[in-house]
Amino acid sequence: MEGRMILTILILTVYAPRLTAQENWDLKRCIHYALENNLTHHLYELDERTARIDASQSRLNLLPSVSASSSSSINYGRSVDPNTNDVVNTDFFNNSGSLSSGIGLFHGFIQMNRIAYTKFRLQASRWKKINYRDDLAFEVLTSYFDVIYYQGVVEITREQLELSEYNLKRTETQIETGMKARTDLAEMQATYEKEMLNLIQSENKLEQVKMQLAQLMNLPASRLRAVQIVKDEEEPAALIPFQWAADSLFGEFVRLSPYVKMAEAELKAASKGVAIARGQYFPSVSLGASVSTGYYETNQDDDGKTIPFKKQFDNNMNEYVGASLSIPIFGKNEVRNEVRKAKLAREQASVQLDLYRQTVYYELVNNTRDLYALSREYLQTKKQFEANELAYKVAQRKYDEGLIDVIELLTVKNRVGESKSQHLLAGLQRQIKSRIIDFYRGIRFWEGEGNRRPEKGDRTPESGERVQELESKTEAHRSESGPWNVVE
Repeated sequence: MEGRMILTILILTVYAPRLTAQENWDLKRCIHYALENNLTHHLYELDERTARIDASQSRLNLLPSVSASSSSSINYGRSVDPNTNDVVNTDFFNNSGSLSSGIGLFHGFIQMNRIAYTKFRLQASRWKKINYRDDLAFEVLTSYFDVIYYQGVVEITREQLELSEYNLKRTETQIETGMKARTDLAEMQATYEKEMLNLIQSENKLEQVKMQLAQLMNLPASRLRAVQIVKDEEEPAALIPFQWAADSLFGEFVRLSPYVKMAEAELKAASKGVAIARGQYFPSVSLGASVSTGYYETNQDDDGKTIPFKKQFDNNMNEYVGASLSIPIFGKNEVRNEVRKAKLAREQASVQLDLYRQTVYYELVNNTRDLYALSREYLQTKKQFEANELAYKVAQRKYDEGLIDVIELLTVKNRVGESKSQHLLAGLQRQIKSRIIDFYRGIRFWEGEGNRRPEKGDRTPESGERVQELESKTEAHRSESGPWNVVE
């Protein structure tokens, strides 16, 4: 009795971690965890903070600069009297202080353009962060459905293995009664061992894709063991019969796409970069003022006594107000070349914007087409699976009656597993494409406020820019550069 108790305690100690309750994580929970813990996303947040500091500093640069200074010294031996500039041989103490201020009155509007430049750079960094959040959400989505797929593959493989085990035992019984030959048993045994290998490989692949999902989410491997990825029961809105044209969807989406908004902000910043470079052609005007005073131990009255500090502070007071004008005449062609480079940077940003719009357009066209094709494929694979399942039931009866051989039975059985896997894959791929189409329609399915289109007057919490009304259909502008250029 005591030995059994000790054995039970040892078993519970070894397998205790495996007996802990597992957490069920659906798609939204995986995405939310990734957005909160992904390290690359944190880097984008840091970039945005840096851009915000730059934007704030560009406005502060309009203020005058103020500085104060003070110095004290004791001179020994032969030195120059800072009060009279005479050479003296006595030790003396002196102290001086000054307060100065300066402000730029005009510098070719460089400061104002720099404020606008940093503002657009801040917008670009914000949209870049939002765009990465969207990309990360879809990376998690793809990895999540990889896990769901291989969980399904493991389940299908186990079902096939159970069928093989059933047929193996049944064949052994039929051999004993003389109904089947031993060659059938060998075929059944080979199929069973092959499917056992398939199960092991599927389980290994499942662990691999789980680890890839955990890496995206920055989820520790120790916690991953306590997580059970469950299928999201919420159906995408795009699975409802759709009648959207790609151009119509693109016209709605392009005005809200963080990918395009980022490029638009970069183009605006590049345009301000040209204005900043051109500002160096203009003269600059600045104003300065200062006040200074000093105390010198060598400054004495007629009786040879050092004049008191307060009196010297008043007597030695010096005030200055002045303006300066700087006119650029020849700077070794540096300004001209800077302007030319700024123009090239603006042209690059313009081409990049067209490239982004083109990329978004063809991604939308392809995803819309893929959703339609996958919907048809999903329905057909379902019919194929049902037909193969019925064919296997018929084949099983025929095999039991000796009407077909074992090879034919196994062929039909393998078709059942393959068609079920194809149906599973088509369904998951259809769901992924449907989520993408939902996103094009303005639905971020992972957000907590429900699936809806942004309405007129809504603001994105990070961009602060007014969102256009999505309900009205927009026209795609057809120009020489392609249909992705939209009328603003």
